[in-house]
Amino acid sequence: MSEGDVKRIRNKVLKEFNKMRYVILGEETGISVTTALDDDDIEKLVRKALEEARRPLSWRELKLVFSGIVGEDRLRKIINLLKARDEIAELTHTRYSLPEYVNISELSKVKNPGIINTILERHKKRTQ
Repeated sequence: MSEGDVKRIRNKVLKEFNKMRYVILGEETGISVTTALDDDDIEKLVRKALEEARRPLSWRELKLVFSGIVGEDRLRKIINLLKARDEIAELTHTRYSLPEYVNISELSKVKNPGIINTILERHKKRTQ
């Protein structure tokens, strides 16, 4: 993936991120506080990034997209949760994708086998 593609995905994620944050203003003091995102919000952002990519993203690319938004440990935790629920596929070489963007020729590279049926179903729907 080119640097421009990563920047495009990052900009989409940042736009969503800014919509999700809450700013609390202290009118009397002029102090503003931005709340942190909860895990559900971060899950939505990860799915958004993978949707925008329309192909598997490497761990390195995901770290670049989420730099300054969420730390590596928390990003890894969210990805593992999504993977455990078979919402995203992990492929060899630490790449992650939504099921609809896993190429059928890469099924043997999927590391979480519980998602294979979902991948096949989504590909079947697209070809009908």
